[in-house]
Amino acid sequence: MDNNFSIPNTQRNNIPHKQNNQPDLQNPKVRFTWRDFPYISMFLATIAQLVIWWVYPLIYSKNLEGGRWQENPVLLAYSLLCALVIFWTFRHGFEDWKNYLVLLIPALSLYFLYQRMSGQQVSLVALLPIAMVLIQVRWLNLQNILGLIMFSAIATVAFPVTIFYQQNTYLTIPFLLSLLPLFLSYLFYMSSLFITQGRSMRLTALVFGIMLLLNVLSLPWNVWTILATLIILFTWMVLINLNLKRRYRFGVYAVLQMITVMLIFLQQK
Repeated sequence: MDNNFSIPNTQRNNIPHKQNNQPDLQNPKVRFTWRDFPYISMFLATIAQLVIWWVYPLIYSKNLEGGRWQENPVLLAYSLLCALVIFWTFRHGFEDWKNYLVLLIPALSLYFLYQRMSGQQVSLVALLPIAMVLIQVRWLNLQNILGLIMFSAIATVAFPVTIFYQQNTYLTIPFLLSLLPLFLSYLFYMSSLFITQGRSMRLTALVFGIMLLLNVLSLPWNVWTILATLIILFTWMVLINLNLKRRYRFGVYAVLQMITVMLIFLQQK
């Protein structure tokens, strides 16, 4: 009996061979196209940040006697750039090298701001892109609760304080203290972007959510207070506990943050 087994030529010809010029269908390459870019999410998140930064200082200032409102389209354009950069960074994660290139855009526009504003004001609004750059640096270890607190604090004061000063030509301690709900909202809604581990993420969001909820419950009880409370509870019980996909987080949380903050701030008299 012959031990050397061989395949007949008729069967050998029927065996499919992978051609070198044929693509591997089992491992297709996913190519990014501009059609895949989340334009709607970017639009909603950007508008949400602009509303948060611009509307409240105007609401608070309506009953104050201050200087004449100084129109500053350059500041508006700069805030738009910062909102877009924040969306890009949070969507792509903190370890994407392209974030540094994107962060150069608002940095280069600071020159035009300096032509219209004082050095102190420019320095204040420049803190936001600087903070985003620092968060990218891995050895600084800011992709955690420390980075969350830093980002929340800077995002809370950078534009609202600058806009308030632009309109009134002065600052007040009550206005600065009234920004506490905005600070707490950043801590709560952005927590899952900095703390991504399941148990730690839920615990961190729970702590900051309780702090924000207590602040909301201190307001006069009405339908808007109840609605803000329901949004906070829904965000923690459903979205955070279900671990919303990262590419959707900032867009969804930014819109919910805007609604919550406006429900709080629109009750300011």
